[in-house]
Formats: sequence, C-alpha cells, structure tokens
Amino acid sequence: MKNFLKIAEGIDVLPLLLALQRQPELWDRHPARKIAPDSPHAQMSDIWVRYNDDSPYEASGDYSRFNDAHFPVWYESYYALPELRPLIFGTMARVEGEHLGGVLITRIPPGGRIEPHRDDNWHVQFYSKFYLSLESAPGANFYCGDEVIAPRPGDCYYFDNREEHGVENNSNENRTTLIICVRTHWFEARHADKK
Repeated sequence: MKNFLKIAEGIDVLPLLLALQRQPELWDRHPARKIAPDSPHAQMSDIWVRYNDDSPYEASGDYSRFNDAHFPVWYESYYALPELRPLIFGTMARVEGEHLGGVLITRIPPGGRIEPHRDDNWHVQFYSKFYLSLESAPGANFYCGDEVIAPRPGDCYYFDNREEHGVENNSNENRTTLIICVRTHWFEARHADKK
C-alpha cells in the first residue's frame, strides 16, 4: 500500500471509549469543520483536542486563516479525557515524533460519510497524520487514493491526507477515530516523491 501504513494493532482503546460515553457534551463544541460551506465533514461529529487556538477566529467569525502556521494548544477536552495521554504519546514514541500537531476525535454515525476530499494547508504539509480506530464495524471503509482499508478498533495507520480520501460508514455502528498529527524525521523521505 502506498497511501496507508499500519504502524500498530491491538491498542487498548476501551478506556477512552468509556470516557467518551460518560461525557457526550464534549462532541461538537467547536463546529467550524462541520458547518463550513461545502464541508466534506458535514455528516460527522468531532472533538477538538489540540490545534490552533480558535478563540480569535470564533470571535471574528472568520476562519480563513485558521490553518496557517501556528503553535497548537490543548483544548478543554484534553483535560476532560486523561485516557488520551497514553494513546497520543504512545503514538509519538512509536513513530519517533519530533513535534505534536493537531489531535481530534471524529465520529461518523451509521450511514454517514466524509465526502472525498484532499487536505492542503500548512498543517498538512508539516505533519504526518496517524489514524487510531476507536470503534468500527464491517462496512466502515476508509478510502485514500485508490486504496481502501477497514480498520479494527485498536489499529493505527499512517495515511497521506494530501491524497483524495473519504469514509463511508455502511455499518450499523458508529465509526469513531482518534487522529494524531506528528512531525517525524521520516516525513521528508516519505513525501519526497510527491513534491
């Protein structure tokens, strides 16, 4: 596979799932990705854990520069979900991370989807994206380029989100994912052929 690379399997994600179940109010506190015009993410919910501080953008209502170069900050969900820490920093250790970027949790309901799209901004060009499946059932397929995977809970993959990608949840269960963006020493080598 050229757009996906499995980096781990069998990670214990149950403590985080239980914490999410106990705190449903964490979902969609920051709805900018979901409600943006023509958003490919309109059918999903998310929890922002770490990214650019959105308070000035929320105050102005203008998110046009939100994805420009920035030093990420922790959102309130990080402190509400201490179960995230071993998953985030375990992933960083596994890939020899040099810098932690954005972290978010996404949930696609049964029958929902993330429309095909490419990501292209400063954050995407600086960090590699790692996808840790928290809950998924057969029929929840993740596409990137001409490849498709159906990760099991506890599977973690690198994927190249600069390629066209999307998700179709054709299952009867939620498809929930922890996305961790990390700058790694192998980023330049892995992406040299795509510059």
